[in-house]
Amino acid sequence: MARSLLKGTHMLVRFWGETVRHAIYLLNRLPTKALGECTAFEAWMGRKPQLAHLRVFGCVTYVKNISSHLKKLDDRSSPMVYLGVEEGCKAHRLFDPRHGKLQVPEFMVVDAFGTDEVIVAADIEAATEDVTTLTVAVVPMTGASSPSTPSSNTHTASSPSITNSPESYEGPVHFRSIADIYVNTEEVIGIDEEEEGELGFKKCAQEHVVYTRGEGEASILVGVHVDDLIVIGSNTEKINKFKQQMMIEFEMSDLGILSYYLGIEVKQQKSRILLRQSAYAKKILSQFKMADYNTTKHPMEPKTRLHKDLEGTPVDATEYRRIIGCLRYLLYTRPDLSYSVGMASRYMERPTIMHHKVVKQILRYLKGTIYFGLVYIKGPQEIGIFGYLNKDLADDLDGRKNTKFMATANAAYHALWLRSLASELTGVEPKQIVVEFVNTGEQRANTLTKALPGVKLATMRQLLGVRDLQPCQD
Repeated sequence: MARSLLKGTHMLVRFWGETVRHAIYLLNRLPTKALGECTAFEAWMGRKPQLAHLRVFGCVTYVKNISSHLKKLDDRSSPMVYLGVEEGCKAHRLFDPRHGKLQVPEFMVVDAFGTDEVIVAADIEAATEDVTTLTVAVVPMTGASSPSTPSSNTHTASSPSITNSPESYEGPVHFRSIADIYVNTEEVIGIDEEEEGELGFKKCAQEHVVYTRGEGEASILVGVHVDDLIVIGSNTEKINKFKQQMMIEFEMSDLGILSYYLGIEVKQQKSRILLRQSAYAKKILSQFKMADYNTTKHPMEPKTRLHKDLEGTPVDATEYRRIIGCLRYLLYTRPDLSYSVGMASRYMERPTIMHHKVVKQILRYLKGTIYFGLVYIKGPQEIGIFGYLNKDLADDLDGRKNTKFMATANAAYHALWLRSLASELTGVEPKQIVVEFVNTGEQRANTLTKALPGVKLATMRQLLGVRDLQPCQD
C-alpha cells in the first residue's frame, strides 16, 4: 500500500534525499568494527542509542487527527508514508500524498499493527515542509585513507570522488537537495561510458555489467563487479592488450587465470570448468556449530510437507534467517539444495521447531556433500538453450496455490532473456520457443519442485551437472 501511495504522487525521485537521511541515521546507530563493535552514536554521546521508535522506512502510517474542531463526518485519520525520524528528536517524518508535503507532528503515540502504523498526532499541520528542501551536511573524514586509494588485490580501481584535506577543511558543506550533491560530486565505478568508448567496448544491452569488444575469435568479454573484472576470450594476445590498456588507466593487479571469485572456487580444465563453494560451505557448518553432526543422504525427507505451524513452538527467528541467508548463497553451485532451501525460506517470519529441523537436515546433507559443485562440459560450437519446468498443482498447504501458469511464464521469460543474451554476445541466430514433453526420468526440474528419495536425487544431480569434486581438490 505504501508503494501505491508513493506511486500516485509521481514524485519518487524527490524521496532520495529522505532515503539518504534515514540511511545515515541508521548507520550512526549500528555497530562498526572500526570502533570495536561500538556505534558512532555511542562513541560521540557516551550512551547507547534508543531504537524502539524506529519503523520500517516507506511503510504506511495512519495519522489520527485529534483536534477539537473536527466535524462529525470529518475523517479522523489520513494515510501517509513513513520517511524516517526528524533530526534532533524522535518525531516521525511523514509524507502526505494528498498535499505533496512532508509533515512532522508535534506529539505522537505510535501503535504497530502488522506492517502498518497508527500515529495519533496532536496537530498534523504543526510542521510541514517540501521534501525537496532537505539539507545535507557532508563532513570529510580526517585520518582516513582517500576513497581513491586502490586496494592491493583488485583488478581495477575506482576513480576518486571529492576529497578534502584536514588542512583545507573549513566546516560542513551544506547542500539544499540531493541534486546539488550529484552536481558537486564525481564518482566512477568500473568502466564509465567515456572510458568504454576510448577502449572500444560496447555495453551489453541484456546484462549491463558485461562489456564486449571485437567479433568472432578476436572478441573478448569483460564482466564487472564493483572493482573486480573477469576477462573472457580465446585470443591471448587480445586479452593481454586489454590488460595493458587498463593498467595505463588504472592501478590494478593481474590475478592470472580465474580460480576464485566472490566465494566461488573455479578450476579450469581443457574440456570443462568446475565450480564449487566448499570453503564457504565449511564456514557455514562451523558458524552454526554443525561441523560435528552426522551426515544424511537427503536435504529433505521425501514427502515432507511444510506449513506455517501456527501452534508449534517458535525458535530464534534471527538465527534461522541467518542460516537461510547463508544457504541461499550456496545455490549458485548447488541446485540440488534449491527446493529444500526454498521451502525453508517461506517460514522466516515465524519459524518453529518443525522448520528448524528441516534446516538442520539441510546442513547435515551439506556436510556429506561439501565438495559437490557444478561441472560445465565444453559442447559443440552451435549454442542450444534448453530449459525444464515442472508444475505444482496446489501443493502449498497454506494457500493451496497452483503454480503451473507462473512456472511456465517464468521459464519462458528466462528463455527469452538467455536467447537475447547469447545472440548479443555470440551472434546466435534467434529462434522461437518450442515446448516439448519430457518424461519423468529426464525431468531435471523434479529436484527443484519436490523432495526426492536417495536414488532419484543422485540421478537428478547427475543430470543437473552436480558432481563430487573432491578428487579435483588442490
